[in-house]
Amino acid sequence: MAPTADVMFPTDIRSFRNPDLVEEYYSPGLRTRFHIDGLKLAEPPAIPTKYADIHYDIDEDKYRAREAARRQAGDLETKVPEDWPTKLEGPLVWDQSSFKDESQYIYHLTSEDKEEINSGLAYFKDQGLDGEAITKATFPLPKLGAHLDQICQDVYRGRGFSIVRGLDPEAYSLEDLTIVYLGISSYIAERRGKQDQRGSMLLHVIKRNDVDDQYGEDKPFHTDTVTDTLCLFTRSLAVEGGRSILASSWTVYNELAATRPDLIHVLAKPDWPFDTFSRDPPYYKRALLYNYDDKILMSFGRRLLCGHPPFDPRTPGIPGLTEAQAEALDAVHFVAKKFEIKTTMEKGDIRFVNNMAVLHRREAFRNDGDTYRHLVRLWLHNDKECWRLPRCLRVAWARVFEDEERTSFWDLEPPKKDGIILRVAGSCD
Repeated sequence: MAPTADVMFPTDIRSFRNPDLVEEYYSPGLRTRFHIDGLKLAEPPAIPTKYADIHYDIDEDKYRAREAARRQAGDLETKVPEDWPTKLEGPLVWDQSSFKDESQYIYHLTSEDKEEINSGLAYFKDQGLDGEAITKATFPLPKLGAHLDQICQDVYRGRGFSIVRGLDPEAYSLEDLTIVYLGISSYIAERRGKQDQRGSMLLHVIKRNDVDDQYGEDKPFHTDTVTDTLCLFTRSLAVEGGRSILASSWTVYNELAATRPDLIHVLAKPDWPFDTFSRDPPYYKRALLYNYDDKILMSFGRRLLCGHPPFDPRTPGIPGLTEAQAEALDAVHFVAKKFEIKTTMEKGDIRFVNNMAVLHRREAFRNDGDTYRHLVRLWLHNDKECWRLPRCLRVAWARVFEDEERTSFWDLEPPKKDGIILRVAGSCD
């Protein structure tokens, strides 16, 4: 991120992977701390195993055929796993009928709020701090902060999402705009995570190198792989479409518990192979669904389970998904679609999503020349409010939020090499 005269972010040196070198997925400190070397996976079995024909994009015909075949085969679990709830209750259980209108989850900034934001920006710049030092203390919002504190509670203890609306991106330089949305987001969670192996702190949700095809297709439901709060700042909008679509994983759980409890068993088994994309180890295994500390957590990225060609093909030779896993993964998507809400999107929106309990996807969209969809993604961690995590997720969280052995990079714009965009959200891990 280019420095201004009085605000500096860490030097933005371009650092791109040499494909001839095998990177360690975990830094030495994390390997020692969590005894990861002792848990390294054996080589894939020598005997070829037939895996399910499933890809990143959803194929409903294949899903329905697979569902019918597994039902016909029978011998499916008829109850949820022992000690798991048969039905979840609380504010995280919602669908389209739960909100009479968007005012229940959108906070509109007032003129007084905007003046306070500008005062907070001026205060921060007067401190002469690096941009990464933005916290609630260094970006004071005395009155707006109380509303943001409530939004924090909504995210971690309430319905699981909220939108702050009314910020004008054109009112600020790019550096100041970044400070502003970092300052606002610090009231939800102050710790920001590294979103890829390189150490990118800001990732851009934008179509990559789309010259001829200016239309983005619908995406499948997922969570971002590792963060408790997903934050998305809307820099610009597509000509058409591109809304953010949300679904409660607790509502999905209730539907599966009532109709297909066998799939909860599949989702909860720690045998799902996550691709590390040619790093060491080449893959790791864990569950997608957890019952821990009286909460149900869901955590998966479909790209890491299926690959996403052409930019991220699945690593050759590592395990694929079984038929049961393929059905379960698609079932999560289609049940989520049944109960989803389609939130409106405006330029300047900052949306906060509980990534442990709320699934998201985006609808198809159309760009046109200089009018294109562009969001900036943050991974946020709140030490106090984050739900307690099982060990395998604590390792994952530590890799993102506690690994000081990797450098941090702050890219105000998507990094390029020879004019080609190299890193965008959705292509990184």
